[in-house]
Amino acid sequence: MNRQDKEAINPIMDMILQAFTRPQKQAETEDDRKALAQARPISIPYAGQELLAWSWGQGPQVLLLHGWESRASHMASFVAPLLQAGFSVTALDAPAHGASQGESTNVLAYGKAVVAVAQHLGALTATIAHSVGSAASLYAFAQGVQVQASVHLCGPASLTRVLQQAARLGGLDETERRELEQMLVTSIGAPLETMDLDQLQHGMRHPALIMHDPEDKEMPYAESQALAAAWPQAKLIASAGTGHRRILRTPDAIHAAVSFIVESSAIVRQLHC
Repeated sequence: MNRQDKEAINPIMDMILQAFTRPQKQAETEDDRKALAQARPISIPYAGQELLAWSWGQGPQVLLLHGWESRASHMASFVAPLLQAGFSVTALDAPAHGASQGESTNVLAYGKAVVAVAQHLGALTATIAHSVGSAASLYAFAQGVQVQASVHLCGPASLTRVLQQAARLGGLDETERRELEQMLVTSIGAPLETMDLDQLQHGMRHPALIMHDPEDKEMPYAESQALAAAWPQAKLIASAGTGHRRILRTPDAIHAAVSFIVESSAIVRQLHC
């Protein structure tokens, strides 16, 4: 794209496109360093770059997936309860997030990274995923990554719908919305429908727990309702008062997530006995 083309882009469209493809990295804090202090760093090659993940304990593996413009350490409240329940835990810094390399990424690239991480780690028992991390896990399941259970916190169920909502909030007209959609398609290298439920649903073959605050200001509760409606073995809990990010530190939500994984994995063991 030449300079004149760049200048011709509606600045609102450009801002939305950047928001979907160029996450702002959150600076590491002292709390982040403390959260990862006892973890073993893992380097995982992906798309010519290096992903960083952090691992604790021994036992069946649970993979933690953070949300957009977040980092692995923000999922740390789940680590101790999972370790106490007998699991090992790995938390991923997504592409262009945390300590992982890259300056640009998108939800589809995140999903492909989850596939690469799952192949690197081997068998996974479960995932716990927040926001865009949930969508990334759905893509991985549709690509053949298998787990015994998954937990989804405040995640989107449709890239198309989320982009359309952003276009409405940005005041774009229909022509601008279609142009924005094509710009994102070009950026991610795939149709937006690749990250919609119609193309992801075949990967939903295990029990899932979905939790979402109906008053979430960042991701509409309707997204989790749509996911639950499309998933035969899903249970949806309306987690009132937990917000979009506070849910990651809410004891009741953490307990529900870990208990669900414990119970689901126990059922699988009984079925194989």
